[in-house]
Amino acid sequence: MAKIITIARQYGSGGRIIAQKVADKLGLVYYDNQIIDLAAEELGFDIRTIRKAAQEKSSGFLYTMAGGTFQMPLNDQVFATQSKIIRHLATNDSCIIVNGCADYILEDFDHVLKVFIHAPITSRAKRVEEEYGEKHENYIKYVKSRDKKRENYYNYYTTNKWGQLTNFDLTINSDFGLDEVADVIVEMYRKL
Repeated sequence: MAKIITIARQYGSGGRIIAQKVADKLGLVYYDNQIIDLAAEELGFDIRTIRKAAQEKSSGFLYTMAGGTFQMPLNDQVFATQSKIIRHLATNDSCIIVNGCADYILEDFDHVLKVFIHAPITSRAKRVEEEYGEKHENYIKYVKSRDKKRENYYNYYTTNKWGQLTNFDLTINSDFGLDEVADVIVEMYRKL
């Protein structure tokens, strides 16, 4: 029986780092950008193009005509392909999936621990500057804009609301410490 951890997170909360720590402690495979890369491969597009499309909701054009057939917009194709890949991974093996919509995509699966990692805006801005090494004029404004993109994407592709507590089994502030948060997730996973 596969047991899955899905991790959604606010930008700069350290969710990806925490996911890797949990994967190391539990000996699980951890998927993040690999899902996007698999979607790119399946759709036959450049990885950079697909990564950009995977972060933005559809443009609003329902379908386009290409070669005499109707096609979904690329963003919608990417979401559908990622959903298929996530469901396949969850069906076949225990793993950790860091993807903003994985909690929704797997909502009908048993044995899924759905985690949302958050932190105060000042902590996240500091992490983006100091740990991620990104360069921005205004870190708080940048972090807020990245969260807004995640929120728009999630709210567009799901029937849930991004960051809503009831979507998750565990919501936790990463300011408690990345190792400490990883330990809490590990304990919760063992109770699945």
